Amino acid sequence: MKFLPLLFLIAIADCSVAQTPQVQAVAYSRSTIPGIPTGPGGPAINSLPVRYYIYVTVKKGTPVSVSSVCLKGQSYAASLKKVTSPVVVPHDPNVPTEAKDMLVPKSQDEVYQVNVQEQTGPACKDRAQRLARDNEVVVTLKFSGRTLYAPAKTIVALAAAAAP
Repeated sequence: MKFLPLLFLIAIADCSVAQTPQVQAVAYSRSTIPGIPTGPGGPAINSLPVRYYIYVTVKKGTPVSVSSVCLKGQSYAASLKKVTSPVVVPHDPNVPTEAKDMLVPKSQDEVYQVNVQEQTGPACKDRAQRLARDNEVVVTLKFSGRTLYAPAKTIVALAAAAAP
């Protein structure tokens, strides 16, 4: 009985502290194969940029905004776009087939697509820089004045797309 008031105080203190929402990130990339063949032993002529598909999942009702994205150690500006889950993309966007790739499974949480924009610096900063040592992607989010980090260990390569 002596411990009951102490247990009650601990329970109240634990509930009164605002919980930091859990965030998860997944990252994919898709290269596009140009129609010009490669030179002998060299890189593709007219190489096209790699497209990144980055998604962040947060608890439903959690208002977040994006600060930046650390992609392979480089800092980029970004924007968020709310999408519905599951997130699927064509296996090859330039060859119409029924084949699809599932990027984010059906979820009760909110899913945001992270749109990578212009590069803002040569390297990531602060905690994102430390996380970038072990993760290929780190999305920095803002929530109620706090900074949240959503790391993705690896960028999963999707099947290459044919150039249009």
